[in-house]
Amino acid sequence: MINTVASLRIDRLYHYQSFEKPEQIARIFTDGTLYFSKPSNFNDPWDCRPFFNKAGLDDPKEYERTVQWFVNCDRNNTLLSSGERSRREQEIRANPKLLECCIDQMSADMERAIQEQYRVYCLSTCPDSTLMWSHYADSCKGICLEFGVRNNLFCAALPVEYLGSYPMFSVAATDEYSNLRPLLTKSDDWDYEDEFRLVASEHPSTFPGVPTTKGGFLPFPKEALQSVIVGAQMSQNDRELIRTIINGSGWDVALKAAVRVPDRYSFKISPLEQ
Repeated sequence: MINTVASLRIDRLYHYQSFEKPEQIARIFTDGTLYFSKPSNFNDPWDCRPFFNKAGLDDPKEYERTVQWFVNCDRNNTLLSSGERSRREQEIRANPKLLECCIDQMSADMERAIQEQYRVYCLSTCPDSTLMWSHYADSCKGICLEFGVRNNLFCAALPVEYLGSYPMFSVAATDEYSNLRPLLTKSDDWDYEDEFRLVASEHPSTFPGVPTTKGGFLPFPKEALQSVIVGAQMSQNDRELIRTIINGSGWDVALKAAVRVPDRYSFKISPLEQ
């Protein structure tokens, strides 16, 4: 079973972003869409770049499972004759070095496929993280969007797994979580983010049960957006612009602020005063 934000009984998630381009925030309200990022734009150079395991090939059962995975791929290749498929199967089964090369090629191909076919919307359980405000919200001059998860989109957000060593993935894995895991693992250097992810496919790629973005944008249920939180160092002009955007939208969205607590290294999230 794959854990989701709903199964973990978390009722709020937060998305940090800059306010350098106000029109991008306005588009959330005018179009009712969110922008999902390409994994290649992430700041973690290992993120969404799977490396498939070759060490397990010493186990005859794992070796055969891996060979069979490549054989099944060939069966779906209509350009290959039955004789060619049979020859390739015999060659890969008899040549461990060739199988290792195929796995390396699979790692490279999968990385390219992830960049081309998937888009990700990153969220956190924490609206008051100093590091998150600094790294993702323009040094506390940006915003943080607060979402409720009791809807058909955000309820499916998946937790990121933080690891002390780089995970080795099996090409022969068939369960749903193993297939998603390359998109959901990061170094434990990032565990302060307490991240959840919405994963989508970019049109024209489509996958069962996965929402589809167009140009990175995905419609979302507007009732999911609970509030916009402005950063502690956002200018007064930008605060008023945010207020204007929300008031003009007709959406029932609260406006809040991250307020610096003067005698502690922490923020307090409070309603933004008029």
